Amino acid sequence: MANSLTSLSPTMIQDEVMPALKLGLSPINAASVKIAASPVEVGGSTLVPIIAGRTAGTYSSTFADNTGNTLTSASVTWTAPKFASWYVNPNTEAMPTAERFLAEGRECAYAVAKACVQDVLGKYLEANIGSTENTDELVVAAADYDVDDQATLWGMIKTKGVNGGISAIHNIAYATNLLKDNALQDRSASGSDMLMTGELPPVLGANQYYTDAFPTAVTNQNTGVIYTGKQTVAVALGVPNSVQEGLENASGVRIELITDPDSGVQMVWRTWVDSNTGIYWGSVYVMCDSVFVQDAAVRVVSA
Repeated sequence: MANSLTSLSPTMIQDEVMPALKLGLSPINAASVKIAASPVEVGGSTLVPIIAGRTAGTYSSTFADNTGNTLTSASVTWTAPKFASWYVNPNTEAMPTAERFLAEGRECAYAVAKACVQDVLGKYLEANIGSTENTDELVVAAADYDVDDQATLWGMIKTKGVNGGISAIHNIAYATNLLKDNALQDRSASGSDMLMTGELPPVLGANQYYTDAFPTAVTNQNTGVIYTGKQTVAVALGVPNSVQEGLENASGVRIELITDPDSGVQMVWRTWVDSNTGIYWGSVYVMCDSVFVQDAAVRVVSA
């Protein structure tokens, strides 16, 4: 900024704040995800490739037969950015420091990721995937949930034609009990370092995620675990077209487009000074939208 926080470089923001966004976003890797290559507009759309089961046919006279007419992409419409902001009032506090803004940025980046995940998980409702017991839903109390239940879920989702890219997304209660499962704690049986890292290893080929971002619409249906394939939901991530990287003016506005070099995930870092109050503000934001594609998921509901 022209008058503050000039020591905050894009590299510092990338190193200190971006990991919080990526951590919070990790559960959406259970879906099909497309990261927009360029800034996007509200009202526009992005095609998200879908990993789906194709059918094949026997050649007779032409290769143009539509025997494989399976949905292979979904159009996601961009709505509005997800954002979180903070401020420091120099009239009642000390002047803002780089450390304070980075710390606030980490908290806000995770909050933005949580908002994105809540929207995605909100697609996994009874209205979309059904509510038939032992077909769409497995009834298990959190205290009884274990690896054997995941084997049952594996069989249930296979009957829906899901052949790969399976993931389990847990709320905290169900993840906690899975962490206690002897099959995962015994390294000689599972080959994992779960007791050292606190991270759930893959179970029967399914990636394991946990989050505190289950939305009310899902928890109201007593859902504690979503076991899903990538065919179920399409997610698009991006940044809005209003971003002017490096913008800086007399009002103290600074905008930086931050890109994770490994995943390509982007976010916008914006700081400014309220010219009326002298309060220093910061915000982080992304574009994240999703659509339900097809029923390729099952759920664990509490007993």
